[in-house]
Amino acid sequence: MDALEAILQRHSVRDFSSKPVDKKTVMKIIETACRAPSGGNGQPWELFIAAGKTMEKIRNIYQERAKNPPAIPAGGPPPMPKFIQDRMAQIRKERFELLKLDPNDPASGKVFQEWNARMFNVPVLAIICQDKALTNNLDTGMFIQSVCIAAKGCGVDSFIAGAFIAHQDVLRKELEIPDNLNIITGVGLGYPNEKSIINSYRAPRRPVSEVVRYKE
Repeated sequence: MDALEAILQRHSVRDFSSKPVDKKTVMKIIETACRAPSGGNGQPWELFIAAGKTMEKIRNIYQERAKNPPAIPAGGPPPMPKFIQDRMAQIRKERFELLKLDPNDPASGKVFQEWNARMFNVPVLAIICQDKALTNNLDTGMFIQSVCIAAKGCGVDSFIAGAFIAHQDVLRKELEIPDNLNIITGVGLGYPNEKSIINSYRAPRRPVSEVVRYKE
């Protein structure tokens, strides 16, 4: 599989099978991703990987906490631009329709909440961090993309999700993540549950003519 094919075939898997990913393959993915560019060759990314019993322990804690979710604090970050909100609303609607659920029915949303709680059944979770002294996530973002493309090249699927880092105190304890690192995001690695219809979903992309301003 060449690079263009890997980019085109990569998609977010939201329901993984129980099939494990062997450590050798995981390390090959990460070693390849470490070729990602970074300013001044700083390579600021740090990884903490959970698999096997450690992954299951973290998953069990997440599921237990989901039974009594904390209250959402007031305030928070400013709302995203409307065009992004519109795109997010579109894919939410399409996913609900694919699952034959009513997006206006609160009970339907529990399907997605349950996926979040069990961490999408992912067998391997890479938690990506960088030093708190750094304020720019660009380099680490390029590394995260490289992880997903390298995974696809190895026949492994992936999913980047904020839900993976919902309980950072758990991750810091179980993976021994030091306090001097910020937890940026989590990347799940594994193989799709072929029986799950949600894995057939592909989010639409903006046409390149809308993205590019080309002058000669």
